[in-house]
Amino acid sequence: MSEEEFGPELRVWILEHFQTMAPSAIWRPEGTGLRYCKKDETTLTLQHRVDHPDSLHHHERIKRLCDVVNIEIEDDDVMVTSPALSAEEAYMLEIQERQQIAAGWTVPDGEGKEVRLVDLPLDKAYPKYLGDREILLDDGNTTTIEDWAVALPYAAFRVSDDTDEEVMMNPDDYNLMAGDGLFMRYLNGRGDWVKAMTRAEMLETAEAGATGILVGKTCPLTQVKVPPWMWGTYCDIIRGDEEE
Repeated sequence: MSEEEFGPELRVWILEHFQTMAPSAIWRPEGTGLRYCKKDETTLTLQHRVDHPDSLHHHERIKRLCDVVNIEIEDDDVMVTSPALSAEEAYMLEIQERQQIAAGWTVPDGEGKEVRLVDLPLDKAYPKYLGDREILLDDGNTTTIEDWAVALPYAAFRVSDDTDEEVMMNPDDYNLMAGDGLFMRYLNGRGDWVKAMTRAEMLETAEAGATGILVGKTCPLTQVKVPPWMWGTYCDIIRGDEEE
């Protein structure tokens, strides 16, 4: 029944999402009242659930989906809390909790110490294409997905550092720490940022008689690959010499 319940696109998505999660990374599917943690390369642990039938329904469905693609979900020791009084309150509580978790994430600084990711110059990070990866579907067929990370050069936060090494971050984790303003952009290969516009910015652009660019899987200006979270966005160009 589970195999028929979920189409191939959804199965590919959950596999890609799980495989790109860093160890101990947190996943909170929006609007579900659920919080999962990646335990290891085959297992997710349900850490928190809102005490509501809809939340339980979402979890059972996610569990069936993961079972189809051989991802185990542990849900024996779950913190259950009362639902928020309103959708707005639930959203604010979720954001606060996710940010508190992100505030504790650290990375080796290359000099024998740990540094908090949120303390790094996240505005210097950029989407990086890692290559294509073939994954096996449950029906025995294979499909190809793109692997992406958000890279921050060590040279951006270490004094007198000539290394080419970079801190590699899961895109979802970076979005949580840096916000949409830094996440929804990419470098076009010429040193310029291509940044997704908000609705207010699109209106302002239209009223001024200006135009932006519609972005697909490759940059319409330079043909470089575009990260998947930027596909289908309407963008503005921020020249390299215009950065703050």
